[in-house]
Amino acid sequence: MNTTLELHPHPANPEQPAALSAIAQLLAAHHAEAEDSADEDGKFSIAFKVTYDRSHSPTKLKVSSRISQSITDEIQTTVDDPRQPKLL
Repeated sequence: MNTTLELHPHPANPEQPAALSAIAQLLAAHHAEAEDSADEDGKFSIAFKVTYDRSHSPTKLKVSSRISQSITDEIQTTVDDPRQPKLL
């Protein structure tokens, strides 16, 4: 599937295109790894976080990505009520 995403960042904010570019780079770099982490149903997730540090001039951007796979496990057991006497 080949799709094109058109992004329209706010023209007065140069931080947005920089952040989007970094996200695109991380996505391109790690998409195959993310696909490899898919669960039995083919589900996987890539999350991006953009952190702006405006205490510097120019603003520092930190863009990070996280690849995750859901792992579900289950154990069922019974627990005797300690207040009930055991019948022999």
